[in-house]
Amino acid sequence: MKNGSTTKDILSVLTDESSIQIMKLLDKQELSARVISSTLNMPISSTYKKIKKLEQLKLVRITKVVRTLDGMDESFYTVSIKEIIITYKNHTFSFEVQQRAFDDKIVRLWQKFKN
Repeated sequence: MKNGSTTKDILSVLTDESSIQIMKLLDKQELSARVISSTLNMPISSTYKKIKKLEQLKLVRITKVVRTLDGMDESFYTVSIKEIIITYKNHTFSFEVQQRAFDDKIVRLWQKFKN
């Protein structure tokens, strides 16, 4: 087990349809909670709760914070993992999370400039 997360926490998130939808949205793009909420037609409070849990489990991360016109900070999120491997052996579930490299964003940005 990694990052103090329990297998139960990981399984709980991975069996929660809203959390899965959020992760799918964030897999290839950075979005704010507000955009996620409206895209998935979810209450903003529920969206923040789901994102917070995904952040705690290190499945998503903040990529940037933007100051809005009303002076508030708005965070943008993306999926921070490449793969989750769940194993059931000897009557016990376990998991391994492979994180994306932090320089993924720089590599993608550089590829956009090269093309």
